[in-house]
Amino acid sequence: MKKPNVLLLGATDAQEVDLREALKDVASLSRLDIAAELVPEEMRRLRAGAAIVPINPQTPQRFGLIYNITASGGVVIVVSPTKDPELILRAMRAGAREFVLESDHEELRMAVRSQARAVEQSDGLGTVITCFGAKGGVGSTTIATNLAGVMAKTGHHRVCLLDLNLHLGDVLSFMDVAGGYSISDVVANMARLDRELLDASMSKHSSGVAVLAQSGKMEEADQIKGADVAALLPFLRKHYDKIIIDGVRGFDEISLAALDGSQFLMMIMTQDVPAVRNGQRCIELFTRLGYDDTKIKLVLNRFQKASKINPEVIAETLKQPVAHVICNDFVSVIDSINRGMLLVDVAPRARLTQDIEGLATLLAGERKERIRRPSLLGSLFGGKKVADGAA
Repeated sequence: MKKPNVLLLGATDAQEVDLREALKDVASLSRLDIAAELVPEEMRRLRAGAAIVPINPQTPQRFGLIYNITASGGVVIVVSPTKDPELILRAMRAGAREFVLESDHEELRMAVRSQARAVEQSDGLGTVITCFGAKGGVGSTTIATNLAGVMAKTGHHRVCLLDLNLHLGDVLSFMDVAGGYSISDVVANMARLDRELLDASMSKHSSGVAVLAQSGKMEEADQIKGADVAALLPFLRKHYDKIIIDGVRGFDEISLAALDGSQFLMMIMTQDVPAVRNGQRCIELFTRLGYDDTKIKLVLNRFQKASKINPEVIAETLKQPVAHVICNDFVSVIDSINRGMLLVDVAPRARLTQDIEGLATLLAGERKERIRRPSLLGSLFGGKKVADGAA
């Protein structure tokens, strides 16, 4: 297993020798002596999984360095000659993930193993995109199902929709697909499933989306652990270009495995105070988990121009820009849900559908791909055109 690259910042020669010896088996240590404001960019350039920062009462400037790193999504492990309560408090406030005695080499190795991750180069595998609601009822499942459908309908991507609400997930209902081969089935048979057998086993939506859920076999749900999800995602990435995850709620072991294994984390929000407050808390936690700003995408759903909680207010509060806005169109959404159809089929020319397509383009990082539309006759029977911003 590749050892993570860990930076050592502001260390003395004696500290460097001691730490290199302590971590020789668990990390590749690189000493760096540059201005604090340049460190985050250098960490990204060197693809460092964490930084170790020695502190003591005589180095108060190091807390600013720690903050600069953690604010940009980096992971910091603090080492100190003493466990001074004031130093610990200030280090944690600055965003440090661990505080370890310099002399406790075993604890330091444990901290590095748990916090520093090897940052891999692009591996040519599929992309995992998790839809994460800032609170309940913000429309995460609607976005996840329709995003998957839009990506599949271009004809350029193999798409898997994964429902990690293991007991009461809604993806099967939204897609009008019968539960078949379950998450626990795939986890148990990954070693012998090739692409052809996997395709034959998975439930398929008419758009081409492969649907994987557990709610059809709820009695086996408790057998699935975070480690199973951590192994499942790389397996799916080998066989699908896009893996859209729905049903991630909170920060239990399964949710954290999904978040860690995602290349994009879409936090779905609405224009209300509870969503913004929860969003602020989640962003702070994502930062502490070491997620880069480029991984997190704020998506504002059910957008209403008249709301005082506008995208600028949300961006200022969360210190994160709103990446995409999706209009408010309840009529088209509820029609598509009740009919078990995608928005692109029910309301192909609605602004809402265009917004979902725009989100797919944003996440693909490529020019907008043309989706084959139904005929005019089909669209007349498939749903009504909804005006921009209709509620």
